[in-house]
Amino acid sequence: MKKKPSNTTQRVALVTGAAKGLGAATAKQLAKDGYMVVVHYFHSEKEATALVRGLRRSNQDSSMLRADLRDAEEAHAMIDLIIQRYGRLDVVVNNVGGFIFKPLAQTSTTDWQEVMNTNLNATFYICNAVIPHMRKNRGGRIINLGAVDAARMIVRPRTTPYYIAKTGIIMLTKQLAADNARFGITVNTISPGILESSVVKIPTPTGKYVAFADITRVISFLVMAENHSVNGANIEIADGFSFGQ
Repeated sequence: MKKKPSNTTQRVALVTGAAKGLGAATAKQLAKDGYMVVVHYFHSEKEATALVRGLRRSNQDSSMLRADLRDAEEAHAMIDLIIQRYGRLDVVVNNVGGFIFKPLAQTSTTDWQEVMNTNLNATFYICNAVIPHMRKNRGGRIINLGAVDAARMIVRPRTTPYYIAKTGIIMLTKQLAADNARFGITVNTISPGILESSVVKIPTPTGKYVAFADITRVISFLVMAENHSVNGANIEIADGFSFGQ
């Protein structure tokens, strides 16, 4: 990320954990929506490189950055690099986050820290780094990733740390929305149900699973400048699925 962009007025979007899966689909959608997209990755350099190559067909100024978002300093440094190059950051999609599926009694301290760090902490670090810039520019869109039913206090025997982190993200989202609405910033959570790519597949009411396109269409809606009143929301995209059923 050395060369200055050719168009300094075009909107810029960052997608974390964007090399594969939902993150890559989100990056592609935002590029279609007219954004210069910064693809964040940590381990998946090959996939990130291929993704950016494709994104540059529609916008030559899309780029990629490596960072360990479990580290607050690296998260802040990444945001600073983006601002240094583009002069702005209009949209952030906090997609990065690890999953766990094992009984709590078998969950190690390392397991616990990894889930908290890659989900709740990484989301906080990025928000904390980018919001001062968005306040200065009097606007911005932040979308955090939750999980279906994360707003409900029910027992989840094999995903306890994951859901604690996702519930925390929903709470964080609501407070950030309240704190920053007067600056033209919206902060929302999207909470997907069982995805086509989910590690654990659970039967759903329709027998179908949520497609990436179902989520990226909502992201496109939320980042629109006109949608300033949708703020602090937790939008479940789950095709009617709930763990309480």
